[in-house]
Amino acid sequence: MEEIERLVAELSIHSFEVESMHWVEVTHIIDPFNFYVRPNKYKSIIQVLESMEPTTKCTCLNIQDLVIFNLGYSCGARKYIRGRISSIVKVDNFVECEIFAIDYGFSEKLIPIEYIWECSQNLANTPPLAYDCQLANCYPIGSEFFPPDTIHAFKYYAGIEPIKMKVLGKKPHKLLVELINSIPESIATLLAISGYSILGHYYDTIAWNPIVGRKRMFFGFKKLTVDEKIHVRVLSGNSLNEFYVAELSDFNKHLKEVDFITFYARREFSLSPVHLIEGTLVCVKIDDKNIYERAFIKKVTQPEQLAIVQLVDCGRDEEYPVGKMKYMSSQCLRTPVLSIYCKAEESQTWDNGLKDFLSVGNEFNITIKQLGHEFECPNTVAISPIVELDEARALFEEIDT
Repeated sequence: MEEIERLVAELSIHSFEVESMHWVEVTHIIDPFNFYVRPNKYKSIIQVLESMEPTTKCTCLNIQDLVIFNLGYSCGARKYIRGRISSIVKVDNFVECEIFAIDYGFSEKLIPIEYIWECSQNLANTPPLAYDCQLANCYPIGSEFFPPDTIHAFKYYAGIEPIKMKVLGKKPHKLLVELINSIPESIATLLAISGYSILGHYYDTIAWNPIVGRKRMFFGFKKLTVDEKIHVRVLSGNSLNEFYVAELSDFNKHLKEVDFITFYARREFSLSPVHLIEGTLVCVKIDDKNIYERAFIKKVTQPEQLAIVQLVDCGRDEEYPVGKMKYMSSQCLRTPVLSIYCKAEESQTWDNGLKDFLSVGNEFNITIKQLGHEFECPNTVAISPIVELDEARALFEEIDT
């Protein structure tokens, strides 16, 4: 008994650290928003509890009393588990109870009083072994509730083999978790791939605080050197004092990276209005393209409602409502910012004029003359046109003659 008390006392919801991993058994499923798990290392304790013969019958029952009851009474078996009385039904001299099994997460109805015993003080002081959870990044399609086929699929994925659980967030009485079986994708991803749910944040039954426990995040920037010559494409700009370009090879790679960023942004939480703070890294929904872009909040225009963000891979500032913003996933930071912040002398433009020169998609070469710093200070560059193949041949012919 002392060993049981020692092990069980170790476990409370507060002992689950964010980002910690645990092997668990899913003991009861209501839907992906509400299900119960129990760490595998406590399986032997459950076996002991189930076989311990209780001795003291209950003479007086009250709602919320913690008791021991025989779950196997209806088939003549003996399986003793702890439970909390949630309702009492009295008809003449016959008393039955509905009891919530605290080490499993389910409720058992119509338990006769003769199969209910008092719970010893030692066992009453030990915390429940089953923990209420919500599956992270899993939401119903076009509704507030999961349909039966989604619940059935979740039970299948979560019940066919041992499950690894990663804790992503905590509330006083619930854990936000990721579940993984032997398949590399998480169960939330499997449900979405199979068409049973979506990964995006459309409806959440709990107001989680995703900022708690997160590490501070920073954008990475392309490493540049003085006198480096780069073939670039214009991203944005109205003046040679301030414009944004991207190295052409990086731009082509980023076209594929956008899908990756969008995938992980959809799995993240929507930004809480209280976190609409200047400097916060976010992913912003671009409706007309149905993608997410990386950004940071540059200026809050309406507290908890609107803000101007800088789209770091586009080089543009735009105003968005907080409802279009997601928290930044660390997975979205694996590549440096696409845009290069530049300035150049007005005399650098050639015959086609400034307006056409800074047209989005225009290509030319830049040579780094003086390094700037991220988005705080532009890189001073010299601009030169791209020599086309025919022009190059003509140039060589002139040299030869």
